[in-house]
Amino acid sequence: MAFIFNQAGEVKYEVRATGIVSTQPTDVEVPWGTIVHPGVLATHHQHIFSLRIDPAIDGHNNRLIYDEAHPMPRSDFNPHGVGYTVSQTLVQNSGGFDLNTDANRVFKIQNSSVKNPINGKPVSYKIVAPAFQKLLADTQSFHHKRAEFADHNIYVTKYHDGELYAGGKYTNQSRGGDGVRSWANRNENVTDTDLVVFVQFGLQHVTRVEDFPVMPCEIIAVAFKPVNFFDRNPALDVPPSRQEENRSTLLGGKHQEEAERHHQPGVEAKVGEKGEVCCASKL
Repeated sequence: MAFIFNQAGEVKYEVRATGIVSTQPTDVEVPWGTIVHPGVLATHHQHIFSLRIDPAIDGHNNRLIYDEAHPMPRSDFNPHGVGYTVSQTLVQNSGGFDLNTDANRVFKIQNSSVKNPINGKPVSYKIVAPAFQKLLADTQSFHHKRAEFADHNIYVTKYHDGELYAGGKYTNQSRGGDGVRSWANRNENVTDTDLVVFVQFGLQHVTRVEDFPVMPCEIIAVAFKPVNFFDRNPALDVPPSRQEENRSTLLGGKHQEEAERHHQPGVEAKVGEKGEVCCASKL
C-alpha cells in the first residue's frame, strides 16, 4: 500500500495484492473454485478495501456532492443530438452511496465557502475509484454484519472521535453494529461541516491456475484529483528536461558505419505458382 503524490496536485492510493491462495484438497470440479494443481482447489473470494478520508479542503467545513452527465434532447440548439449537460447533487445527510458508470457519477469533496479565482466555483477534490461488485455474502450472515463498509462505494458520516475503522474496532469478533454502516444510519447532517468519507474498492478474485502457488501482483488504486482548486495546471512550472545525458544523437560518420554493421538484414519471401516459398535478402 502506498500514497503517491504527483506534480499535478493529485494523490493516488495504490494497493497491490499478492500472496498464497486458500486451497482445499480435491480434484472435484465445483462452481465456487478452480482446480489450480492436481488435487488442489482454490476457492473464489473477494478483496474489499475501505479508505477513510478525513478531509480539510481549505478548511474543515466541507460537503460531499456528486456530478452526473445526462444527454441533451435534440433541438435547434442541439440539432445533431450529441450534446450533454452535467448536473450536481448535494449529499445533505450521512449515508451510503454508489457509483453509476452509466451516468458517469463522480463524487467530490467540496468547500463551498472558498471560490476559485478564475471561474468562481467552489474548490473541490474529486474521488476516482474503480467500480467493484459489492459483498456477495447474505445480508443475514456475519460476513455482511461485520463488513459494514462492503455494501456501498461511498459512505459519508459526520466526524466523531474514535470512529476510525470502517468495520469496527474488532471486526473478526464483531456481531455488527459498530462500523461505518451504523454510523451512517444516524442520518446526521453532513453539509458544510466536519465530515468523514469512506471510499470502498476491491477485487473479485476468480481463481486461476496462474495464481498457484503464489499469485501475481494485482494492482488497484483510488485517486483524488483537484477540481477548480488551482488557478492553472500546477505542473506547468516543472522545469523542462534539458536531456543533457538522456538524449537522441544523430548518427553520422563512424557511428553510422557501426550502426549499419550491427543492422539485421531484411528478408523478402515469395510464394511460387506451386506454393513453394523462396526467400532473399534485401541487402
